[in-house]
Amino acid sequence: RHDLPISTPTASTVAARANRREGHKAHSIMTSAMERRRCRRRQRRPVGTLIAILTTAPSLPPAFALTITTFNMLASVHRSMPSERHSGNDGEDWRESDRIEWWKPRAEQVARFVADELCSSDVVLLQEWWTRPEFEDLFDSYTRHLFHRVSERRPGTARGGMEREDGMAVLVKRTGKLKLGKSTFVQTGPQRIAQIVTCREKEGDERHVVIGNAHLSFPGGPCSIANERRQAYEAHIVARAVAREGRHLSLDESHLELIAGDFNSNSCALAVQSLEQRYGFVNCMSASALQTQSASIGGRTELGVTHLNHLGQQVCVDHVMARFIHQEGGVPEGCGEALQKMGYFDNGGTRILNCRKQNICLDGDKILSDHRPVTAQFAWPSRSSARRNGQTVTTPHPPSLDSNTTLHFLQSY
Repeated sequence: RHDLPISTPTASTVAARANRREGHKAHSIMTSAMERRRCRRRQRRPVGTLIAILTTAPSLPPAFALTITTFNMLASVHRSMPSERHSGNDGEDWRESDRIEWWKPRAEQVARFVADELCSSDVVLLQEWWTRPEFEDLFDSYTRHLFHRVSERRPGTARGGMEREDGMAVLVKRTGKLKLGKSTFVQTGPQRIAQIVTCREKEGDERHVVIGNAHLSFPGGPCSIANERRQAYEAHIVARAVAREGRHLSLDESHLELIAGDFNSNSCALAVQSLEQRYGFVNCMSASALQTQSASIGGRTELGVTHLNHLGQQVCVDHVMARFIHQEGGVPEGCGEALQKMGYFDNGGTRILNCRKQNICLDGDKILSDHRPVTAQFAWPSRSSARRNGQTVTTPHPPSLDSNTTLHFLQSY
């Protein structure tokens, strides 16, 4: 082996080695520059209680996530049919519900969509539920193996003096984290209701969830101020009903309260603002936007278009509002309100994870509904697991309820 000739590197080999050395040197310089820029950015960020809590928030496994979806289905009794779909020119207002060959194809598509696309939700809130038995049987044939269903019918009469055939429904996933309790309704206006549903965790702390399935009135009056005040008063009725049910069920236990549905107004309108300011609810969409902004990658104030109304207007009117309540609690001193606006409800990891909409067709022959589903996801770790980890979980007191139930300041319009 010692007799083997020693090879002399060629000129091309020497050049290649020099190029590699220069490349490593350039990479090191670039990496150092990037590190310096990152350090400068970190130094510019404000250091305080809020940032400290956000950056040290525990990462939670998916088992703690709770998923809620709201979806206005566009009941067939409310969908007008264009004149070319029926014969005659008698001026009658034909609806999709008038003929089975009109309503059944879309009803099957909606039922399949709920079964296929919303099956990951623990709870699905449905507005404009059609109470005709033929529709309910068809819908249940696609979804009963996935969800328990409870529904409520609106009072009053509709076309031709017939009893109304629409209302609201809530689906609770059979294999989800919650078990269905009871369903009732409160009347929020003439021939208008909100559905109040209670659920409870199947495991862990067995905490309650109280849900207000809301469908506020359309702002069709000539006075925009009166329209907003009417919607805000309807939201006030729902909030009081949810709060009463929560206090009755939970007593001193921690629980979650939700109000979600079709508000017929955006996040800047009086209905959403009153729930935030008067009752301490958090708009999941706005909280998700603030979290995005805090990460220095932009943000949003709306989800984009969630509804194409009968006037042809593209609007964002479908919302999920939440508040977490524990009767013992307080909030970390000096930053409770700021944290709640961003969807952080305690120091044990309870928070809003995200809020998204699903892009479905809102008009044309392929329409499923004139609304898009909106889904919010929450991290809600059990208090027992937090105690095992050595954490003392603190959460805010619920706002006190006005004892006067006969008159409200929004009734003065």
